Amino acid sequence: PESVPLSCSPGSVTPGTGIVGISDPNTHEPGVIELIDDTGARWVRAELHWSIIQPEPDGPMDFGTYDAMVDAYRARDIQVLAILTYVPPSLGRDWDAIDAGFRAFATAAVERYAARGVHHYEVFNEPNLPGYGWLTDDDDAWTHLPDYTRLLGIANEVVRDVDPQGVVVLGGIASDQHRGLPLEDTMEVLDGYGAADCYDVFGYHPYGYQNQFPEARDRVQAVLDAGGHPDSPVWFSEYGWTDQRSMDLAVNDTVATNPMLAAFAQKDVADALFWFSARDYSSRPGTPTFGLADADLDRRPSFTTFQRAIAP
Repeated sequence: PESVPLSCSPGSVTPGTGIVGISDPNTHEPGVIELIDDTGARWVRAELHWSIIQPEPDGPMDFGTYDAMVDAYRARDIQVLAILTYVPPSLGRDWDAIDAGFRAFATAAVERYAARGVHHYEVFNEPNLPGYGWLTDDDDAWTHLPDYTRLLGIANEVVRDVDPQGVVVLGGIASDQHRGLPLEDTMEVLDGYGAADCYDVFGYHPYGYQNQFPEARDRVQAVLDAGGHPDSPVWFSEYGWTDQRSMDLAVNDTVATNPMLAAFAQKDVADALFWFSARDYSSRPGTPTFGLADADLDRRPSFTTFQRAIAP
């Protein structure tokens, strides 16, 4: 389409800085909650899985699992960055129905969780790389950038209307990998539709920038400058490493050699860094071993490394 209807407005809250957290697709599980609490991280990036909460169009919304999750983190004084994510498959690609359904879902979620102390909302995940929270890997990223922009605008309207303390985070842009669109091309399209007015924080995933976080930040800054919003806060809302041996302090105990220590030594180039992940998301052979613990919650040496990396 030649245009996307947006009526976005800026927020009144200054987003935080110096944030360290954990991003994990299983943050609702009790064992993962305890694991994250024990790391010492005081932020968590957690999914509010629309397709689980409301699997059928116009059907009832069941927030029970996520109520328990949010209450558990808030009881531990852990702040929640909630991702509004996963379009229910039952909606297909009926965008009128998706738009209306998302507005209802986002409204219900923000009303519910603002009262529980949640004020940060990320709008889907990696809109330039479908399959990881935004649509499916059968969808073309370029084709659906206007659709993403429209949903981002809806989220902005909902958060502004419902939560005066609300902060809208752009769905973390994937770095160049797999089928992902380049950062510059993605944001040229989103900015062209007026998306810069719709979010308070720019989310980016600096995979591929090991020991080069300043370069990743410079690349993001160039895009922000070109889009006319140079002062936007930048959160590295997901980054991780899979070579567990290299993160073991018994093998590598210096910033120069340990990839986790190196990442956190460079974290201040962004306003937040969320490590992926607390637990391996699968025990299937060949699944990447991102977790500070394995799929059975057995803690790896990287758990201790993480504690050291984030210690004041």
